[in-house]
Amino acid sequence: MDLVIIGCGSGGISAAKEALKYTKNILCVDRSPEWIGGVCLNRGCVPTKHLREGAYLYDRLTLSGIYGFPPLSPLLNLQSAIEGAQTKVIKPIREGIYKFLRSKGVKFLFSQEVEFLNPSTLRVGSKTVTSKYFLVATGSSPSSVGGISPDGEFIFDTDNFWEINKTPKKVVIVGGGVSGVEFAYILSRYGAKEIHLIEVGKTLLPTVENLSADIVRRLERTLKGLRIKLHTKTAVEDIDKNSQRVKLTSGELLEEVDAVILTVGRKPNTHSLGLERIGVSLTQRGHIEVNEKYQTSVENVYAVGDVIDTPAFAHVASHEAKLAVRNIFEKTSKRLDYTLVPSVVYSVYEIGSFGLGEKQLKAQGVEYKISNLTFKAVAKALSEGEEGLIKVFHTPEGRILGANVLSKKRSDSILHLLILAKKGGLDVNGLREIVWAHPTIEEILELL
Repeated sequence: MDLVIIGCGSGGISAAKEALKYTKNILCVDRSPEWIGGVCLNRGCVPTKHLREGAYLYDRLTLSGIYGFPPLSPLLNLQSAIEGAQTKVIKPIREGIYKFLRSKGVKFLFSQEVEFLNPSTLRVGSKTVTSKYFLVATGSSPSSVGGISPDGEFIFDTDNFWEINKTPKKVVIVGGGVSGVEFAYILSRYGAKEIHLIEVGKTLLPTVENLSADIVRRLERTLKGLRIKLHTKTAVEDIDKNSQRVKLTSGELLEEVDAVILTVGRKPNTHSLGLERIGVSLTQRGHIEVNEKYQTSVENVYAVGDVIDTPAFAHVASHEAKLAVRNIFEKTSKRLDYTLVPSVVYSVYEIGSFGLGEKQLKAQGVEYKISNLTFKAVAKALSEGEEGLIKVFHTPEGRILGANVLSKKRSDSILHLLILAKKGGLDVNGLREIVWAHPTIEEILELL
């Protein structure tokens, strides 16, 4: 083989497609029982955003009176929505990718047992495979906390949540990061009557470092308005499955709990691959160390995605994989510009960000200004029930440094326009001079 890709998730699929350009012999290896697609497609980004779309539509329908409809009170069914995601979204995408790659000559092997025997040989179940190059893209798995382990009955994590057999009426979500605030909003609209969101930090979303404090406060205030109870600066002290009790470090005892969902982060899937045996260096947290080419300490082994210490997004893994494949076959040193990587949290609001935020700019002593925008100034936003705000951080001359965007449904599109402007060298003054169509949401950028 010319290239063996270990992991058929976002990074692995992207690598296989890129490698086809070089007319190489390619093999994809995966340990997942879901066939291909990785966490993002099967248990992460895609199904959660499917449920978030249902939650968003619920909110829109309850406000349908502004369009002349009688106010509607829909009832959402969690199990039907999960099944819809599986049959109408996930399965067609997964099968389409698999058939396409197979038709182009990409080979596949699936086994729970995958390990390096030496730098040029990989064992996959009972078979051995030799290759000139290897790309490790095995992703990550949910972390546990305080010895608490998911059992798929009372305690769930973000992987096995999808096997839940009914909507929990009283739920405790442990972790107020990205997944925590997403699941809290989703469950509030899919029938949960009481939701407790537990976060050890001072605020929600503590790991999204480029978000301004007022953006986070807006999210917290709105979640509270949905009767979601926030417990910040708090941890779980004990969980008693038999009595359905959760004790918090604040001393509060939550009783008659139907489910606990762990959303406390993820850890790289680098165990049991035999990486140390062949000399691949790992960090203390288990990430694979790579250079600017995404090359490990072993010359013919590369790594991308959640297994290396870069932003843990599917879109990052996909782009890193493309660059790594180019570096392998073109002998280049291409690396992703992480200042242009977007992040979007899909909770009661879409909260998008990229580049440097206020805390980072202050810490680095960078002189900056903030252009603040609100959707209240845009007619189409009011007509669509859109709300939120935009913060663009820029130099006194107008060069874009980063941005935060909070809205119900348009953060991703506006965020990408700002990233395109920054990449293309267009500053805030240039954005003001663009002729924006009216009425549109995007014309808000004319007000910068």
